[in-house]
Amino acid sequence: MRLRALLLAVVVALVGALGAAPSASAAVFVTLTVSNGTVGVAQKVAATVDSSAIGSPSGTVVFTADGQQIASQAVGGTLGSIATVSWTPSAAVNAVVVATFTAATGEQASATKTVAIAKVDTLTDTIVPGSAATNTQVTLAAVVRATDGTYVPTGVVTFYRSDGTTLGAATLDRTGRASGSYRTPSTAGTVSLYAVYGGDTSANASPRSATDTIRVTTVAPSVSLTVPQTNYVNSPVLLTAKITPTSGTGTVDFAVNGRFTGTGRVSNGTASLTWVPSALGTFTITANYSGGNGVGSGTATNRVTVTMPLKADQITLTLAGTTTTWPSGSTNALANGATQTFTVTSTSGLPVTLSVTGPCAMTTPTTVHVKGAGSPCVLSASTAGGNGYSPTTQRYTIVTSSGAQTAKVAAPSSGRYTKGSSLKLSRTATVTNLNQPVTWKVTKGTSRCKVVRSGAWFKLRLVNRGVCRVRGSAPAIPGQWSAYTTTRTYTVR
Repeated sequence: MRLRALLLAVVVALVGALGAAPSASAAVFVTLTVSNGTVGVAQKVAATVDSSAIGSPSGTVVFTADGQQIASQAVGGTLGSIATVSWTPSAAVNAVVVATFTAATGEQASATKTVAIAKVDTLTDTIVPGSAATNTQVTLAAVVRATDGTYVPTGVVTFYRSDGTTLGAATLDRTGRASGSYRTPSTAGTVSLYAVYGGDTSANASPRSATDTIRVTTVAPSVSLTVPQTNYVNSPVLLTAKITPTSGTGTVDFAVNGRFTGTGRVSNGTASLTWVPSALGTFTITANYSGGNGVGSGTATNRVTVTMPLKADQITLTLAGTTTTWPSGSTNALANGATQTFTVTSTSGLPVTLSVTGPCAMTTPTTVHVKGAGSPCVLSASTAGGNGYSPTTQRYTIVTSSGAQTAKVAAPSSGRYTKGSSLKLSRTATVTNLNQPVTWKVTKGTSRCKVVRSGAWFKLRLVNRGVCRVRGSAPAIPGQWSAYTTTRTYTVR
C-alpha cells in the first residue's frame, strides 16, 4: 500500500507540473530597412517586427538616428507588422539608425544599421544689374540652393570676372542668398561675371553659375529687379524694377521665362507688376526698361523659386463676452438698431479687417451696427496673408429684422392698489424713441379701471374692486420697427 500511494503521488505531481508550467517568452525579431541618404532629402525607414512563435506581436517601434528620435509607430493586429516613417537627414555623417520595438507585454527587441549620409549637391544663380553707368557702385547677388530636398546651404560665395579675376566674396544668409558691392570700370564696355559656392559641411560646392553681364556705359541707367525669394503657387508675387537715376521715365516690360507678362509705368524710379505663378519650379524674371527723359534703356534679370501653395488662413469670429462663434459662411440674425461687437483672431496671427455691406455699418473696427431692416448685410473678415498663410476672406450673412421701439412711461409697477386711486400712466405727449405716440387702453376689467385724459396725463382710475390689466402701445413702422407694447396688472382692493 505504501508503494502504491508513493507512485500515485509521483503521478499527480508530474501532471500538476505539466499543467502549470509557465509559457516561455516568444523570441521577437526586428528587421530594419534604411538606405544611404542625402542631407535634406526625405527617405523611408521601415522596421518589420516578427516572432517565430506568435506571429506579429503588438507594441510600438521607436526610430532614432544618432540618439535623436525620428518618430514612433504602433504595430500589431490590424496595423500590420511593418512600421514605416519618413526621415530627413540633417548632417553629412555615418548615421547610426536604430529601431527599438517594445511589446505590449514589455518585451523589447531592436535592430541597428549604419548608413552613409552624403552632402547635397548645389546650384548657384547670380543676380546682377543688366546695365550700369561707369565708375558706379552696384550690387552683385547670388542665390545658392540644394538640387534636391530642403537643406539651405551656408558658407561663402565668390564672384569672378569671366577672365578668372576675383571680384569679392559674400556670406550666405539664412535664405541662401549672398550679396556684395562692385564698382564698375571707368570705361564703357561689358563686364561678364559668374559666381561659385564653396560648399559647407552638408553641401557640396556648386559648379560655376551661368555667366551674367553688366553693360557699362556713360549714359546707361542702373536697372535692378527685386522679387521675393519665397513664392507660392497661385499666390501674388510683386515684381519691382528700380531705375537709377530716378529722373528716368518710360515703361518696364516684365517677362517670365522669356514670355511677356505685363508692363509697368516708371514713377519716381520704380515700376511694378503683380505676377501669379501657376506652377512649381524656378523661373527667370526679366525687366526691360524702355528709357526716357534722357536716361538710356536697360535690362535686369532675377530668378525665383515657386513652391507649394500657402496654407489657408482661418479666421475666428466670436461674439464679445461669450464663447459663441459665427462659422464662416453662416447666416445670422440681428434686429434693426442692434449693435454687435466681435473678438476676432486668425490662425496666422495676422490682423483681421472687418467690413460690411447692406443696411449695416462698422462703428468700430470690430463692431457692426444694423441701420435698417429687410435687406441682408454681408460681413467680410479678411487677412492680407503672411507668416506662411495665404490671403483669406470669410463672409457671414446677417438677416435683418424689425427692431423694438422703447419709451419712458410713468405707470407704476403691477401690484395691489386702493379703490378710488388715480394712477399716472404717462404724459399725453409721450412718444417712443422713434417719435411714435404712446396711448393706453384697459384690456381686462373695464368695469374696475378706466383710462382718462387728465390735463397733460393719461391716468388710470381704480373704480371697483378686482383685477384689471392696462396696455400702453405705439404703432409700428412697417418693415423697420415693431409696435411698442407695455402692460401692467393691478389688483384693486
